[in-house]
This record gives sequence, C-alpha cells and structure tokens, in this order.
Amino acid sequence: MELARRDKVRELAKFDIDLQYGQEGEQWLKILGTDQAKMEVKTERDRWAQTGNAVFEYECRSKPSGIAVTTSDYWCHNFMLNDRCCMSYVFNVDDLKQFLRMCIKTPGYAGSRLTIGGDNNASKVILVPITELWRITCNTLPFRTRDVL
Repeated sequence: MELARRDKVRELAKFDIDLQYGQEGEQWLKILGTDQAKMEVKTERDRWAQTGNAVFEYECRSKPSGIAVTTSDYWCHNFMLNDRCCMSYVFNVDDLKQFLRMCIKTPGYAGSRLTIGGDNNASKVILVPITELWRITCNTLPFRTRDVL
C-alpha cells in the first residue's frame, strides 16, 4: 500500500510541474496578444492548399515591404481554407528573416522559389513549401539537428 501511495505522490508532483509548464506556455500566448510583444499577422487564403507554398513578400513597387520592413518581434502566418483557419505558424522575426535571406542568396534553398506576385505583379515574393517551414526553427536549435539541414 505504501508503494502505491508513493507512486501517486510522484505522479501528482509531475502533474504540478507539467501544469506550471503549460501555464507558462499560455502566458506566452497571452503576451503575444498584447502590446508587450509586437506581432505581424499574414493570412493566406485558399491558394496555398493548391500550391503547397507559403508566400513572403519582401519588395513592392521597387521598395522594401512585408517581411523586409516589419518591426515586429513575431510573425504569425495563418493558412485559411474556405474561410476557416487550418493552421498557423508563429516565428521569431529575426529567425524568419535569416531563413528568408538564405532563400534569396541560395536559389532553391529548402525548395524555395523567388518570383513576382501580388496586385499587378508589383511584388517580389519568396515561395516556401509549407512542409519546409520547420527549418526556420530547426536552424536555431542548440543541438545537432541544425547541422543536418
């Protein structure tokens, strides 16, 4: 009986740690929704579901725009399908910019493509396969994963 009770105490202690960790994650999301952290939000409509790409604008009418000029701390990229949000990615802007600079410098990096788009094809954009967006975070990881990318 004593052994079962100790196991229950250990399990409850782990729950408290997991709960605290979860609450810290919730606090991070709350901060993102306030003026304590600036967030740029890009929402893509249905086309991404056909192309499989996320679009990042960096120039419009020969002037820096979009990701190139944001002063936000975080970039949220939403993917809508039939007016319903299917998924969202939140990136640290510095990490996202570093990744996109690599896409510009190295043609085809992570399957990316440079092209024009937007209204009247006035914008320069980077197309990144949605399946490759994880690289943005993986490149900043402090362990071996980043060396294989």
